[in-house]
Parts: sequence; C-alpha cells; structure tokens
Amino acid sequence: MKNKKNHQDSQDKKFPKYGEALQDYKKSGKLRDWDRLETLTNALAIACLETPGLEKQGERMLLCGRFLDFEACIILRHGKKLTRANFCKYRLCPICQPRKANKVRDEVFDLAKAHLEKYQHDVPLLLTLTAPNVKGEDIGREIDDLMKAFERLIKRKAVKRMNRSWFKSLEITKNQDRNDFHPHFHILLMVPPEYFYKDSPLYITHDEWLKLWQEAKRDSTITQVDIRAIKGKNKEGKLEALIAEVAKYTTKPSSYIYKDKDGKEVIDREALKSLHDGLKGRRTIGYGGYFKEVRKERKLEALEKAAIDDTENLNEDGTPKEKQPSRCRECNREMIAETYIYNDKLKRYCKVSQHDHGPSP
Repeated sequence: MKNKKNHQDSQDKKFPKYGEALQDYKKSGKLRDWDRLETLTNALAIACLETPGLEKQGERMLLCGRFLDFEACIILRHGKKLTRANFCKYRLCPICQPRKANKVRDEVFDLAKAHLEKYQHDVPLLLTLTAPNVKGEDIGREIDDLMKAFERLIKRKAVKRMNRSWFKSLEITKNQDRNDFHPHFHILLMVPPEYFYKDSPLYITHDEWLKLWQEAKRDSTITQVDIRAIKGKNKEGKLEALIAEVAKYTTKPSSYIYKDKDGKEVIDREALKSLHDGLKGRRTIGYGGYFKEVRKERKLEALEKAAIDDTENLNEDGTPKEKQPSRCRECNREMIAETYIYNDKLKRYCKVSQHDHGPSP
C-alpha cells in the first residue's frame, strides 16, 4: 500500500522497445484490466471463426479493441478518457460487455434519481424472478416465454398500483455441473412509501409475489422469488449498489469460457452457440412507468441539444470551429493524447506514437 501513489504517478513503466504499458484507473482507484479483456476477446474471436454460424461475429471481434485512443492527465491516478476505439458491439464480446453494462447502469441510476426528484419519498425494491433451468437449445423459447410472463405480471392490478417506475434486465447463468442454463429477471421497482404502511392495500407479501409469478409464467413448479428493499441511511449509495445488481451483464464470459486443469482458458463452443442463438434478435432490458416517460423526454431534449450544438460549433462562414483541448476534472491540467495498440506477443496494450495506428507487432 505504501508504494501505491508512486506506482500510480509513475510514467516510467515501459517494456524495452515496445513502449509504455496501459494503465487506466477507475474512480475507485482500481485498474481497468484492458489487457485481459482483449486477450479473451481474441480467443473468443478465433473460436467463433471455427464455429459454423458465428464466422461474421469472429471477424468483427478480431478487430475489436485493437487500438485505444485516450485523453490523459499526466497524473495517472486522475484517469484517462477513452476518445476513440474500434469496438464490435457484439453482446457476447468480453471487451464490449462491461462497456454496455456500465452505460445501462449509469442510465438507470440517472432515471432513478430523476424519479426521486419527483417522488421524493418513494422506495426502490429489487425483485428477482426465476424459473426452472433449460437446455441450451431451449434458451430462445424460454426467453420469449419469460418476456410474455413479465408483461402479464406487470399488468396485474396488484402490481400495477404498487409501483410507479420499473426497469427489468435478463440474466443468463450456466450450471456447469448439469450443463443447463438459468435465464431469470432482475427488476427495479419504485414504490410509494405507503407500500410499507401497516395493513396497506399496496403491500404484496412474498407468498403473494410467488403466486403472482407462478400464474404469470403459467408454471406451478416455480418455488422461488426474491423481493427486498434498500435499508440504511446512505440511500444514494445503497441505490447505486442495488442498480449494479439489476443492470448486470446478460451473461458473463464464465458461462462459455473456462479454465482447464492446466489453467489454460478454453472456449465452450457449444455453450457459446447456444447463447448466441438464444439471444439473437431479443431485447434483454426494458423500462416502464415514469422511467419510460423520462427516457422519451430526454431523447427529445438530446435531439434539440444536438441541433443547437451543430449551430454553435460553426463559424459565421459555416466552417467548423477549432476544437478546444480537454482539461482534467481533478487538476484542470490540459489533457494529452495517447494511443495504445494491443500487442499479440506480449498479450497487452503498449503505447505508440500518435502517427502509428498500424497493426500490432
């Protein structure tokens, strides 16, 4: 711990002849592991190229994240800002998954804060809805069934009257021992404080939730639902933690990438193909109630702002204005441009000169 500051502030960590290693710190002070994510992405790309039906995804992933352009403060612990990269956006890509999850998480947190500005005393609840596991070839059919069941549930009078906003996300985990899959929902509900009043007509007990879900899913074999509220004084921190639980990855790389007895990472191509086919063309998140209204309003506001920005960014003669250099939010120093290219030999990103965007050595 005593060398942490020196480690973060140092700009001298280099590989001979290859340039500096990429060090990108999160707000928490932890390093983003770009190297491992890109290494997994390359391994998955090769597996896709060798799997019938996934060749196009493999081609896209081979180019994903090969270079990263940043604006960086000279003080490493102040972080970097990613400005340009060639991401493939494939939903099973290891380097793209956390980026999408982070964007969804940030949006849901902003929506929840907007909700609480209008309904100051509302309480967030986390609802988890499960169903029996299914085989890989049945994932798509099960997702469709879950979506229809949720629509039936959310329209029930008891549920409709007790929540003002909701966000749902689908997660799929794999049971490695049984070789089957567990699609399930994580749902954020924003409920009025009267929900918790004694003898409140809004309150739904755990057993009632289970019965409602069994009826909506049309499956009496379901034995579990989970419903919980935020507890504690630090409501914003608790809310952020709850949203992190709701807005997860749809499926983690561990569902189709595992380590063998020698510690080498292996792609489970059968699981990969099952997840790809099951998720293809299907939405895994959804918004309702006041959340949906706010998203619609903000989309219109974003379009209006873009039109204004387009005008403000032009000189009187119609030519683009020169872009002003960015400054660090922490120290207000001018940010410097940095480019890193993934090196296949070292299996990590190395800094290169700004004019060199060629392939890695």
